[in-house]
Amino acid sequence: MISPGEHDRILVVEDDDDLRDALADLLERQGFDVIAARDGVEALAALDHATPALVISDVRMPRRDGLQLVQELRAREDTADLPIVLLSGAQEIEQRVAGLDRGADDYLPKAIDPKELLARIRMHLRHAHRGRELERRTLIDPLTGVLNRRGLMQVLHHEHERIQRLPAVPLSVLMIDVDRFKSLNDTRGHHAGDHILRRLSATLTDAVRACDHVGRFGGDEFLIVTPDGDQAAARVLAGRLSQLRLPLDVSVSVGYATLRAGESIEALIARADAEMYVAKRARDAVRTPPASGRAETG
Repeated sequence: MISPGEHDRILVVEDDDDLRDALADLLERQGFDVIAARDGVEALAALDHATPALVISDVRMPRRDGLQLVQELRAREDTADLPIVLLSGAQEIEQRVAGLDRGADDYLPKAIDPKELLARIRMHLRHAHRGRELERRTLIDPLTGVLNRRGLMQVLHHEHERIQRLPAVPLSVLMIDVDRFKSLNDTRGHHAGDHILRRLSATLTDAVRACDHVGRFGGDEFLIVTPDGDQAAARVLAGRLSQLRLPLDVSVSVGYATLRAGESIEALIARADAEMYVAKRARDAVRTPPASGRAETG
C-alpha cells in the first residue's frame, strides 16, 4: 500500500457542496492534501498556483463540466499526464465512453464504496509515481545529480507556458561557465575536472532558492532557472555567484537574462550565454596572459 507523499495533493472538483466536503474529508483523513473547486473554471484557476498529483472531478457541472476539464488538462503540457478520475451519478455507457475517450484514467459512479475509491486512487498514484521516477532518471545528469539539458528545457517550457497565462510573472535564467576548464582537464586530469563539476553543482544548489532549478547545460556550462525572478534579483544572484571560488582556485563566469515579452526560450538562453562570455572576457582581461600573449577562454 502506498502512503501519501509530499506530492500527493488531490484536486476535488464538485459543484455539490456536501459531496465536495465529504470527499475532501475522506481524503484528508487518509493524509492527502486537498484542493477544492466548484467547477472546471475554478479548477483551472487553482492549477495556476499548484499542480496536484491527481484530479477527481464530477462530470455535470456549471460553466465548465468534467468532460471539458479533462480535454483542457490533456491539452496542457504541465497536466497532460495528470491522473484524472471522473465521478458521475449517470449510468449512460455513452457518457462513460466519452469521458475515457477524452483522456480520463477512470470513470466511477458517485455511489462507489469509499474503500474502493481510495484503492483506485492509490493505484493511480502508484502508476504516476513510477512514471515520474522513470521520467526523472531521463532528466538528471548522472555525474552531478542536477538536471540535464533535457530536464532544464522541460522546466523552461513549463515556466514559459505559465507566463503565457500570467504575463506579469517574471522569469530569469543564469548561465555559469567554469573558467579555464580545458586547462584544468589537461593539467590535472579528467577526474579533477569531474570533481570540480560535482562541487559546482552542489554549491549552486545551495546558493539558490528552493523553487529555483539548477542544471548542467552541457560540458562545464550550468544553467539556473529562476521562476518569478526579475532582472534585479537575477543581477544580485549573478554577482554572488561570480565571486565563487572552487577547489584549485577555480572561478566561474556568470551571465543572466530576464524574459522579454514575446521572447522565445532559445533567445532567452542565448542572451544569458552572450552575457556570460562578456563576463568571461572581462575576467580574462585582468589575468596575466599566458606566454603566447593570448588569454585563454573556456
